[in-house]
Order: sequence, then structure tokens, then C-alpha cells
Amino acid sequence: MLVIAGTIPIDGMPLTQGNCIYQKDRFTIGDYVLEGKYVTLGTAAMASAASVTCQTLGIDPPHLITYGDTGMGDGTIKILDYLSQEIGNLKADVLTLHYLLPTKEPFIKLVDVMDNLENRPFFIADAGALLNAKALGLARKFDLFTPDPGELSFIADSEAPHPAYVQHFIFEVDDKEIPRLSSEAYAHGDAPKYLLIKASVDHIVVDGEVVSKVKEPLIPSLEAIGGTGDTITGVVSALISSGMDTAEACLKAAQINRFMGELAQPTPATPISELIPHIPEAINKVL
Repeated sequence: MLVIAGTIPIDGMPLTQGNCIYQKDRFTIGDYVLEGKYVTLGTAAMASAASVTCQTLGIDPPHLITYGDTGMGDGTIKILDYLSQEIGNLKADVLTLHYLLPTKEPFIKLVDVMDNLENRPFFIADAGALLNAKALGLARKFDLFTPDPGELSFIADSEAPHPAYVQHFIFEVDDKEIPRLSSEAYAHGDAPKYLLIKASVDHIVVDGEVVSKVKEPLIPSLEAIGGTGDTITGVVSALISSGMDTAEACLKAAQINRFMGELAQPTPATPISELIPHIPEAINKVL
């Protein structure tokens, strides 16, 4: 079973966990229902994409653990504490951490718990969880990061304690620099075995080496739409949970995300909620 954990910026939303089912304009987490704009807000966008992928593949729905955190950090701590206590009981085969604010002891505790599990889940980090893992020197405790070029610049800089202090000017990271930065991140221990780098040309990296690239179909408007990085992480998490080889899952997820865009024919103003319903058809095209 795929377990996803991350915050959603909804004030007053309690710690909520359960199997999640996506329907257009409606997303259920156990008995808790999100509707309208909240369906694809924060971690919900990634979980929605994962849910659609699981439905299409005919596997168990993802199990989401979330909390309404509008920037205070209390939700991150509650989620991490809950996971530290319950991850062994959830029987997860994949655990994906998403939007979490920086925190030290609760994050380290969860990673230590994961290390000591008899049947350790495949461990993925994106967004805030990815940045926190690198900042704490815990990247090698994970199996897969899914960074964009800016996040890659941070994990490639062994001296930077925060993304604001990277040596590389992140807006100038281009496709030619991605292999070099990936190799540097891996060489000094700030990258896990696998990287799925989300860019104008997606790169799949294994042990610091680029093993494949995805550049087609090219949908330039996707670059401007918030949430498309979240959807690719949700899709790859579900594919890995289905039993697919990791490098192949990264390749297929990148292709599915691009076909999702091709099918939706978006403009830069198109919300991610209008793209996610196209994931099933994109999966059928790729698989």
C-alpha cells in the first residue's frame, strides 16, 4: 500500500488519515471530504494524482496522512509524530513525504524508525520533505527524490544550509547542467540512489548517472502551472507501489505527466484541477 504524508493549507483541518479517493471536484480521505478548490491544494494535488493512478492500475487506493497547516509548523510535527508511531502498523510498501515545514528532531525520529523496520517501505521525498532531508544530511536514507532544477541546485551544493544560499543561480539551471549537478549531489552524499528531475527535459538518474531523459511531448505551458511537479510525484509513487521497477516507473511517470498536459491542452492559467482528470487516458497511452 502507498502511504502519503504532508500538510494541506486549510486552517482548522485536524489530523486526518485514511484511504483517499479522487473524483473531479471531490476528494475523500477516510470520512473527511475536500471539495472544490481544496481538492488539489498542497499535498492534496499529489495525493489526487496518486489516487487516480491507483484507480487506473486497479490497485489499493493510497493512504493519506495530513493536517491543516497554514505555516505554523504544528501540522508537520503532528504528522511526523503519528508516522513514527504508526508506520509499522500501516503495512506500507511505499512512503512518500511531501509538503512538510523544516523540523529537526521529529524528522530524524521518523527516519530512525524507518531504518529499524523489518519490512522498510520504499522511501520518497518531494517538496519540503526533500529540502529538509538534505539539510539534515539524511538524503541517503531515502530511495527517491523528485526535485525540480531549483531543488536540485540545493542538494548539489554541499555547503548550502538553505535553498536561499545555493552557489548556483537557480534560474539559470538548464538541461546541460542537470547531469553535472546530479553527479555532484550524489558524490557528496546529498542524493539517494534515484532522482527524477522535473524540468523542461526530465532526467532519470541512478547512482549519479543519467539513465534516461524525457522531452516529448513538449507542452511549454505546463512549466507555468502550479502542481504539475506534485502530480508527477503522485504518479511515480503509485507506479512503484504497483511493483514496477523504480527507473522504469520514473520514466513512465514523466511520460504520463506530459501526456496529461497534451490531452488537457492547457494555457499557463489552467489550474491543476483541470489536468488531473486526464491522467487515466495518459496512463493508457504510456502503458
